[in-house]
Amino acid sequence: MKDRTAPCIYYVCKDADCKKGYVKVDLKKCKNCPKYQPRKSSVKKESVKARRQKDKDRYDQWKNY
Repeated sequence: MKDRTAPCIYYVCKDADCKKGYVKVDLKKCKNCPKYQPRKSSVKKESVKARRQKDKDRYDQWKNY
């Protein structure tokens, strides 16, 4: 099973028809669907590159004192 925690943009509610035409859809079926597109989440994870750059900047700031 794929690790998809957000429901699809086409998902309406449990045991209802999906907007893609599937009948009696639950989250388990939605997460394994080939047409899955996640809903937008409000919080984006910070990339590793951005975290490393922030750490470098923080280190450079204190190095000059």
